Amino acid sequence: MELQQLRHAASHQHEMEVRVVRNTLSHIYQIECETGGGHRQKLSRRGKPCLFRSIDEAIDQLLVAGITYAWIVRQSEEDGSDSSRRLVQLGNVPELAIAI
Repeated sequence: MELQQLRHAASHQHEMEVRVVRNTLSHIYQIECETGGGHRQKLSRRGKPCLFRSIDEAIDQLLVAGITYAWIVRQSEEDGSDSSRRLVQLGNVPELAIAI
């Protein structure tokens, strides 16, 4: 899913869950979107996955797309399950930087 598609989907699909995902063994973040039907897509640019070195970089991209809320998720390396999840309002970036 490209940034323009994310922007369009966010304005039309109110049941879409936007997630900033970090693997427990990595310091790289990815943006993932899940529809109400369980279909997941990762944010990409020109067909390649968008990877972010910090949570702030990922959040900046979401703010550009007009996303105001997202789940911050840590995934377990072993089975890919969520080891922790937290819903945050993206305008509160200073609090996020301290919490993660």
